[in-house]
This record gives sequence, C-alpha cells and structure tokens, in this order.
Amino acid sequence: MPTSPRPRTPELLAPAGDFAAACAALHYGADAIYAGLARFSARADAANLTPAQLRRAIALAHGRTPPARVYAALNTLVQEHELPAAADALEDLDDAGADAVIVQDLGVARLARRCFPRLRLHASTQLVVHSAGGARALADLGFRRVVLARELTLDESARIAAEADIETEIFVHGALCYSYSGLCLFSSHRAGRSGNRGRCAYCCREPFAPVGADGRRAGRPGFPFSMRDLALAPLADRLRRSGAAGLKIEGRMKSALYVAAVTDFYRRKLDGALDGAEEAARVQDLQTIFSRPWTQFYAAGRDTPAAGIVDPSAVGHRGAPIGAVEAVARERDGAWLRFRAARALEKHDGLQIELPAGGKPFGFAVLDLRRAGSRRPEVGVPAGTTVEVRLPPDETPPIPSGAPVFCSASQAVRCRYEIPVPRASEARLARPVSVTAALRPGGLTLRALAADDPSLAAEVAVPAALVPARQPGGTEAAVRRALARSGDTPWQVSALEVDDPHGLYASPAALNEARRMLFDRLAAAHEARRAVRREEARCALHAAPAAVTAAVAGGGERWTAKFHLDGPPCAPAGEADDVVLLLGRLSPQAARQRLRDWLGFAPRERLRLALPAIARGQETHRHLSRNVPVCPGEAQTLRATVEALLAEGWGRWEFADLAGARLLREAGAPPDRTADWSCYGLNHLARAQWAELGARRCAASPEDTAENLAALAASGGPELEVVVWQHTPLFLSETAPVTAGAAAPEDGIVFEDRRGGRIITRRLDGRWVTVAREPFCLAAHLDALRRAGVRWFRADFSWSPAGAAEPAAAWRDLRGGRAPAGTHTANFSRGLA
Repeated sequence: MPTSPRPRTPELLAPAGDFAAACAALHYGADAIYAGLARFSARADAANLTPAQLRRAIALAHGRTPPARVYAALNTLVQEHELPAAADALEDLDDAGADAVIVQDLGVARLARRCFPRLRLHASTQLVVHSAGGARALADLGFRRVVLARELTLDESARIAAEADIETEIFVHGALCYSYSGLCLFSSHRAGRSGNRGRCAYCCREPFAPVGADGRRAGRPGFPFSMRDLALAPLADRLRRSGAAGLKIEGRMKSALYVAAVTDFYRRKLDGALDGAEEAARVQDLQTIFSRPWTQFYAAGRDTPAAGIVDPSAVGHRGAPIGAVEAVARERDGAWLRFRAARALEKHDGLQIELPAGGKPFGFAVLDLRRAGSRRPEVGVPAGTTVEVRLPPDETPPIPSGAPVFCSASQAVRCRYEIPVPRASEARLARPVSVTAALRPGGLTLRALAADDPSLAAEVAVPAALVPARQPGGTEAAVRRALARSGDTPWQVSALEVDDPHGLYASPAALNEARRMLFDRLAAAHEARRAVRREEARCALHAAPAAVTAAVAGGGERWTAKFHLDGPPCAPAGEADDVVLLLGRLSPQAARQRLRDWLGFAPRERLRLALPAIARGQETHRHLSRNVPVCPGEAQTLRATVEALLAEGWGRWEFADLAGARLLREAGAPPDRTADWSCYGLNHLARAQWAELGARRCAASPEDTAENLAALAASGGPELEVVVWQHTPLFLSETAPVTAGAAAPEDGIVFEDRRGGRIITRRLDGRWVTVAREPFCLAAHLDALRRAGVRWFRADFSWSPAGAAEPAAAWRDLRGGRAPAGTHTANFSRGLA
C-alpha cells in the first residue's frame, strides 16, 4: 500500500459492491468509495450494502487521515408506486451521513432537494451528460457533480469541466456498455430486465450472426457489440490535468480482491509511484484477477477504430497472457498441456486457453504440474519454465499449437493483497454529543445534546443519596470513564461538563445506569425524529407545485406522428394533430430546405421541431503541442440551427435531454415545448421537474408498464403522451459493431441472435442505432389506455430502418386499433424488472 504523500485532487473513486470491497478500496488508497443499497442500485445483482454496513463504511472512511468519502448510489429510474420506498432510502442515507447520493431519476433528485437538503447530489452517468449545456442544466437543478458519459474524449471532458459550474467525474477503468448508458433499452425490451433499473441482462455480450441480403445467416455467430474493458492508466498525466474532480473505477459486481488490486494500481499510477517493471507486474496482477482485453475507448480522440474497442471473438474474463501452447502430450495418465510460462505458476492457479472458435475461453484449474521432460510433480515453478499441466479428463476441446494461454487465477496474487476487514466495534458510526452531568445530594442528572443537530436532546434523572466524595478530584474522571463506555450505541461523548458544586461521589453502578438510560432516550428521540422526517418526505410526494397540477384544458383524443426531418414526407403528417420532426445534425440551410418539403404535407402550425438526445460539443485535433479546433461540434451546429429557425418564427419545439431543454430556454423558444421519452418520467416528481424545465407534455418511456402509465395519467402534471408505435432504439452507440474482423457497413447490417430474433444496426445522425426488426406496438391496448385517462398517443417513425412497414400502413392500423403481425409490447403487460 503506498505511503507517499499524494495530491487530493482529482480524487480516486473506487467501487464497493460489498463491505469487504469497501474495506479493500479504502485500504489501498481510494479517496472515495461508492456503494449501493439493496434497492434502487444500478447494480441490483451486486451484494450491495445493508444500511448498517453503509454506516460502518462511512465510519471507516471518515475515520481515516485525511478522511475519505462515501457516495451512495440511488441511481435507477423509480416508478410511481416506489416513491415512498425511495423516500425512505434517502432518509437512510441522510441519517447515515453519506457524503453524496448518486441519482439518475430527476424525481428522486427533486425529493432529495426538498426533504433532505444536506445530501449532496451527484448525477449518474445514466443521465447521459455529454456537453457543457447538460452539465450547466444539472448545476441549475442543484447538482454538485456530474459523472460524464464514458464516450467523451478527455478534451471534451476538460472543456465541460472548464465551462460548467459543476464538478465532473470520469470513468477511468472497468466494463463498458455498447450503448450510451441510460439510453440502452435492449435488455428491457428483449429480456424484460431494464438497465435503467439495475437489472441489465448484458445482451450486448451475447452472440449474433450476420444475415445476408438473401435473409440467411452469412457467417458464424460472433460478439459484434461486446466491448473491451476501459483502461486509461497510460493517460495518467492527462487525467491529472483533466479538470475532473473524480476519477472513477467501475466494478461493483467485482470481488474485494479485484477492488484491492485495481485501486492499488491506479493509486500508484496517479501518484507516479510505479517504475516500468513494477507497473507491468501490477497490470498482470489485475489481469489475472479479472480482465477482458483493454481499450482507451475514445479518451484520446474520436478516431479510435471500432476494432480497438469491440472484442468480437471472445467474451468474459481472459486473465494475464503467460504463454502459447507448444503441444498436447497424450499419455497413459491423461493429456498434458505444454507451454513456457512467462510468470511463476502454482498448483491451484487457474488457466484459460483462447480457442480458434472464439466464445468463452476454455478454463481449468492447475491440479497436476510438472516441468517439461520430468515426471516429478511440482507445487510451483518460477517464471520462464517450460511446464506441463494435466488437462481435465472430461470435455476438453481440441487445443491447437500456438493457442494463447492465460493465467486466470493466482494463489500468489491472492496472498499479495491483504484485505483487513475491521470488527464492528472498530468501524462504528458514532454521532458526537455534548453531555452535562449534574451531581446533587438527591441524585444524578445527565443532559445530552447532539453536536450535529442541537434540536436533538435527551435528559435523565437518577434518584440516589449522593454523599461527599473521599477524593472529590476523582469525580469528574469517574464520570468521564462511565460515559466513554458507549458500546455499540450510535453515540460518542465529544464534550463533557461536570456540575458538582458539593464534591459528591456517584457509584459506578449509578453512573452506568444513568448512561444507559441517557443513550436509550437519545436513541428513542432520534428514531422519533427519523419517523417524522420520513412522514414529511412521504407527504411531500403529494405536494406538487400548482404550476404543474392545473387541469389540462378539455378536448378529445390527440395523435402525434414523429419523423426524421431528413426523411421523405408521408401521408400521416397530414393527419396527425402534432407532427414532430427530428432535426438530427442538419445545418440551418439544410433544415430550411427540408422544412419546405414537409410544409407540402402539413401546415406550419402543426409542425414541431425536435432536438436529438445526443449533441456533443466542439471537436479538436492535436497538432504537436497545440489543440486546434477543426469544426464546430454537434452542439454548436444544433444551437445555430435552433437560433436560425427561431428567428424565422418556428415556435413549437421538443427536447430530448437536459441540454436540449436548457438550449431552448436560453434561445428564447416559446413555451409550447414537449419532452421526448428519453427524458424519462416514470413518476410524477420527475414529470413535475420536466414541466419546470419547460415541458407541457411528456412522452412516456417505451419501457414503462400499463400499471405505471395508468398511475401517471392520474397523477396530474404535464400531459402524458404514450408511444404506441416505434422501432425503439435498443442501442444508441458511438461505436460500429464489429463482425468478422471489420466494422459494419455504413448502410447497416442485420443480425440474428441465438433464439432467431433479428435486429438491425445502421448509421443515423453520426451514431450507430440498433432496433428490433419487429416494431413496438400498443395498438391492441388503446382502449385500456383511454380508460386510464390517456388522450395523447404517439407513433414514432423517426428510428424506423429502411424496409420497415410504410408509415401510412402502420398509421392506418394504429388508428383502427389493429396490431400488425410481428409486433411486440415489450414491458407493457409483463412488467418491468
């Protein structure tokens, strides 16, 4: 563990999927840890921490010199019926003294601001903040830090840190999502397990086979969306200068051993405490515990090829490369694998071999080990030894010469990283109290006042005949000794005043009884206070601002049709009550031209212009020592287009994220604004927040359920609009899928999964969009939605691929309440995990 002094910024932030991992992170130099509770954690399948364990972790962190920090992840979307439980979880975090709460749901953030203002708000990467505009919008809402989208370059991250009045945090190591985090609906739509709810089924790690133009498989299955692991250690100097407040390691699903090794490695690397040989050894340690192949993703620039980001051949943990197969010798006692081991090897280590067929590597434990040419068994051999390891007797695949061999588990590495886990008494979160002890002839009185909350107090009086002390000077020391024995209570005496004008003696039994009574009453007062706070928070759930609870003016059923502005105009545009046109990345000139075409199908007063969910900032390239802007970024182009069209009188708009809402407000857009589904409003508090940001109407998420949609329709606030037709974007990615060693063609590719389901990935607005071949459709449930109070319905054709059903035909089916064959309803009826 490093002992040299280190700068305190940027802080190194490590994962704590359980209490042992929290201890490992702190022991090996993390400045902060982040952990989740059992509910509302974006890593729902991690062990997570109980409230008691969270308190212990906070005590352990705050007791260090200098103190470390603990951030609690409450970073999932919350449905309407879950708000009371979310309020209780916030109260737990506030009472425990968490240094911040990491949130995705703006309803949860709104509740925290209103009822638990001491909790510092950090925005999860699930909020998809990728520009200074999005970061500024969060600052406006009271957030103190934002975890930026992983897809950003370090130049982009540094620009946001410099331009936005909010701390930034960037990921530096760990697993990557193929899609922008927060905009992935693949697991939700295909498996009923929402990544936005911490239940991702990791569909991007599954095998997919390309499909040819004839509709048949055109090759063997690969892993076109399976990302390598992020590893930015080689960019340590740039990370230190990035302006980020925090450098974050992913890994709440990983073991305490992994957390120890990765934290130790980055701590030493950021402190400049590794020479070349030691760094290589630490890298091997880390890869042995867990590692996919590594990538710097787009940190150094946006021109990183997809083949350096996606690993299409194999999935899962590899280990540290230690050699290549020389031969497989078959003898009477079994088959022996021969290779030259580049690192020391011991009995009970783990090996994996990467096979030509790809997929998951073949792995096994080292149970029998010997030097090549010898029959004497060995317990361990040094690096550089040509060894033979007995292969498992069953289910061993053909192993060709030259196949890479990895060490996937190491006894030596396990022994190298000691993880001290303190006893409960050594990591107790104790709140400081000041106590006054008054001794009088008729008895003893103790009064306690919580140092961090002067309104929290307790008093006890113990009747007793106190007599003059033989040694009056010892009374105060006796009182101090008795009150110091706080045991496993949540209290610790930080200040003591002894009021003993008569020099009396109180027996240890009387002092101990008074202490127990005092701390019990203080605990009861504290729990009563917590109950009041919880009730206040639950009451706040029903107190929406008047501005968003006013009844919507009457009227009948309304329909929206959404298209891409750059696509061909079609008939539904002339029939819809609201026609939403996605601007994409069009320049002002191109947007004007395309609008002229659409005006031939729908009147201007029914056209609404929609901002995209992703619009990144200005790009730069590196030329020697200079950073030279090469072109306006997407955000700058979008702003220019919005301002030009506003100047020409276009007054109806839709935003898809925080940055877009802020852009429209800054640009002076009229109040007729709506919010697309990507804003997410699964509870009335989130919808109230979007209303305050300018939305008169909010499109519901296409991963929501019938029950929750009915609750939202009845909850008031901005008008609810339900998406009833859409080729829903399952992945929205910066990275092309990779198949057969090459990225997908610009016009896209069809993939088939192992169950026969087909998806289509293509380039759209500079990103890679993946949709299911079968559209999402709620036509058969329109009557149920009407009965629930929904009056706005949306058919979204803006993501539909070439060859999809004609919008006119789909529109006719929808308006007639007919669900065409081959459509699906996602989570609407089956529920949302």
